[in-house]
Amino acid sequence: MNEPGSHDAAAPPAPADTGPVAAASQSLLRFNNALAILSNTAWYVANPFIPLYLGSLGASATVVGAVLGLSGIVPLLVSIPAGMLADRRGPGVVAERAVLLFALAGVVLTGLHSVWAVAVAYTLMGVGNIGFAVAPQAVVAAASDPAARLRNFTSYAVWSSAGSVIGPLIGGVVTNRFGYTVDFALVWILMLPTFATAVALRGVRPVPRAVVTLAAAPMLVGTIVRQRGVAGVLFISFMVVCGQTLQQSFYPIYLHKIGLTETLIGVIFAAVSLGSMAARGILSHWVERFGHTPVLLGATALAAVSLGITPLLRQFWPLALAAGLLGISTGLIVPMTMSLMVEPVPPEFWGVAFGLRQGVQRLASVVSPIVFGLAITAYGIGSAFYVGGLALLGAMPIMARTTAHLRSRRSAG
Repeated sequence: MNEPGSHDAAAPPAPADTGPVAAASQSLLRFNNALAILSNTAWYVANPFIPLYLGSLGASATVVGAVLGLSGIVPLLVSIPAGMLADRRGPGVVAERAVLLFALAGVVLTGLHSVWAVAVAYTLMGVGNIGFAVAPQAVVAAASDPAARLRNFTSYAVWSSAGSVIGPLIGGVVTNRFGYTVDFALVWILMLPTFATAVALRGVRPVPRAVVTLAAAPMLVGTIVRQRGVAGVLFISFMVVCGQTLQQSFYPIYLHKIGLTETLIGVIFAAVSLGSMAARGILSHWVERFGHTPVLLGATALAAVSLGITPLLRQFWPLALAAGLLGISTGLIVPMTMSLMVEPVPPEFWGVAFGLRQGVQRLASVVSPIVFGLAITAYGIGSAFYVGGLALLGAMPIMARTTAHLRSRRSAG
């Protein structure tokens, strides 16, 4: 095993594989994309409607924020071990365990109807979602040569977005017609084809590389964070997830409050994902033409504006347009942060790096709904969207410095 820090992070990555290895990498990417659409469909079938379900059980905005926030603590704790496990055992093992957790969460939501049961189920889904994120992202990094990495991350993100388009549309219609219980049952039903895809992942492995033991996790985290630019990428991920968590947690409550049905709420969430898909289709072209920093800053400003204007909108079509703009912004930012996270980190640490990124994102998903819930209780639901927009605008100078450092490092390398 190689000791942490023994690799030069600026060393050029290995050349692209050819022949059977390249074919195996392409097969792995196809399975990865299939897993992305299936798992994201299952997540978004239920996720937009959980805050509404909590409200139907009598939970206040503060309780909703606490349930959604505190449910992220366990996923936060397992994110780095999940990355280590993906490096050691391969993506299939991690994905299979994620399937089992999602299925159990669906059973709990379907069979038990209380606030505490939602908290348990949402925690299980959060842990499962770590597996559905860490392992596939590490796979894309391992199966891509440097020239194709951003394109492959974008493709993976497009398939993920496709799932987040299909999920809320199905969930909205089913919830509106049959109720929450039937909608939540779809979570475990969808795990049947998802499990078959996860099993297929075990037949195709990432490019062989040195791996590390779980006991080395604390040392590895320090090594990774000290790489120039990594802390900045983690900060960007944190801020973006704060905005996404606001949209996922209290956006359904706002939409329901102004009179939209569950079906229309599902359509608006699908509009977010459609915006993401559209943006990801042209991300590589925009980065080549304008550069990483302008695209990242423009996308962040767009997210801030789309959140800030939400409390001013009351009609379906303006809200759908604002949701689409938010989707465009996240559609640009998320694949860029995935790609930027890989550049300063040695290949054998990629699983841990993505686990660390997921950990920071989970920290945001713990803190932000609690803060936003308290703000809503004190000042009304519109205040959370204003705070979220201003926070993103305030983060832009740090984002600019981070991408500038990483780009200059890559040029020097």
